[in-house]
Amino acid sequence: MKTVMSILAVILILFGMVSMVTPIPGGAILISGGLTMLICASPSAQYCIMWIRAKVNWVNKLVFWLEKTIGPRVKVVGVALGKTRPPQDGTILKHNDFIKANLQEKN
Repeated sequence: MKTVMSILAVILILFGMVSMVTPIPGGAILISGGLTMLICASPSAQYCIMWIRAKVNWVNKLVFWLEKTIGPRVKVVGVALGKTRPPQDGTILKHNDFIKANLQEKN
């Protein structure tokens, strides 16, 4: 079931990206919905998104904008995207180390 949810989430994200460059509105909703599904379906995906947000500033700004824009209207989206905020202590780890550290934290 997690695989189906992950595939559906990736499809929503891709449709959202295509929709952002077309005149049809709704790209932000599709992207945030897809990210929410991906985060809820897989803890590893949550940490991967957190790691990407820590490394790539424009992705962090985009996800933060989605969190602040859609999050108050749809609480599930706001909570899920809030879980992927990068660490504020400035720790930068390799991707595998980052995932191992965060998975050990949760257990």
